[in-house]
Amino acid sequence: MVPPSAIISYTVFSPSDSSVTVVNGKFTWAKQDPPALHNINLMVPQGSLLAVVGHVGCGKSSLVSALLGEMEKLEGHISIRGSVAYVPQQAWIQNATLRDNILFGKAYNEQKYRSCLEACALTPDLEVLPGGDLTEIGEKGINLSGGQRQRVSLARALYNEADVYLLDDPLSAVDSHVAKHIFDHVIGPEGVLQGKTRILVTHGISFLPQVDNIMVMVEGRVSEMGSYQELLQQNGAFAEFLRNYSLEDIIEDEATVDLIDEEEDFPDDVLSNHTDMVDSEPVVEAKRKFIRYSISLYNNS
Repeated sequence: MVPPSAIISYTVFSPSDSSVTVVNGKFTWAKQDPPALHNINLMVPQGSLLAVVGHVGCGKSSLVSALLGEMEKLEGHISIRGSVAYVPQQAWIQNATLRDNILFGKAYNEQKYRSCLEACALTPDLEVLPGGDLTEIGEKGINLSGGQRQRVSLARALYNEADVYLLDDPLSAVDSHVAKHIFDHVIGPEGVLQGKTRILVTHGISFLPQVDNIMVMVEGRVSEMGSYQELLQQNGAFAEFLRNYSLEDIIEDEATVDLIDEEEDFPDDVLSNHTDMVDSEPVVEAKRKFIRYSISLYNNS
């Protein structure tokens, strides 16, 4: 089992402009089980951002596990150029201080550390933690919210400065406003990881126009792959994915806004962070505009 947010080094052979390559890959969780991934062909150019999308259970997280070597390879070839940082969907926190959770054994560099905190929207958390970043967290310390745990996990990977970043739905536990901050400042084309190779499993459809390429997975296979515009014009699995998730996304965000409006006080015995619960109305409106734009492109294609 690969430790979450661990740094892994690979000695590999792959095309000169590709950081991650999979050729005719077939993978299973156990040799006696049926394959979970079939005919996977993937080449991710160095420094690019690939989004992996698809319905629940289509094999997105399995693809990340296959790249980490956690699945049995039945056929094909897989290679990764350089070191890998992995951010899991379920954030892993050790029983240590918040700072040690981020450093993960690396030497402390004040400027780099503070930059990671800011990029991952963790700076406001230090104001509510009783000991700041020296507060012990985890099972024997203060329990963090799901969004805080996920952002600590992301900051850990960011601080370690790997060559390739495998990000398994790292924005799922934060609200739309914080997700936009993290995408803009960390993952996206203007984020601190620009120039790094990034594979992002996501359900955040509003970010997709900003990625370099999109891979659509259906039942353990690569259904489509291309730029946002290319896939939208094909009117295939990606267009269906957008249609199915657009309305669901808006309903979920509006429910979040209603919940925030009703919430007046946080319980005294719960460590809550306002960066996980903020006014999302501007983000919801921006998402509405994005979806209307996508539908208009689809109708005109």
